[in-house]
Amino acid sequence: MHTPAQRTAWAVVAPLLDELLAADVVLIATPMYNFSVPAALKAWIDQVTFPRMSLAGRRFVVVSARGGAYGPGTPREPVDHQARYLRDFLDGHFGVTDAVFVSAELTNALVDPRLADRRDAHAASRAAAEAEVDRLAAELTAPAAA
Repeated sequence: MHTPAQRTAWAVVAPLLDELLAADVVLIATPMYNFSVPAALKAWIDQVTFPRMSLAGRRFVVVSARGGAYGPGTPREPVDHQARYLRDFLDGHFGVTDAVFVSAELTNALVDPRLADRRDAHAASRAAAEAEVDRLAAELTAPAAA
């Protein structure tokens, strides 16, 4: 028997789970906040996480915007807790080992005068991210081969 509070909580969670379980592809679009994921994304993750729940076989695409440069080989790569957290979570909890990550970096170059010299690098990062999103969209929406 569930309490009224439990029924109210489940009324919030059930539609989120239904949507997630019905999806073939899950798109997570997120900024990087303080080297990690925003509280709203963490709250969603907490709502849709249940023991022994597998989402293996679903495609996950994570698209992010980052104020600095955290990609492979950059000095700040070790503090990229966003991609690391999401990879560890998706693999460790949901069994998703092939999530795709696409990031537009150096967005702060558009607003921070100290990073004005990095605007070209931001534009290149954004263009590469947009091209990758276009490629993924075409791949994921193409009819399956017979």
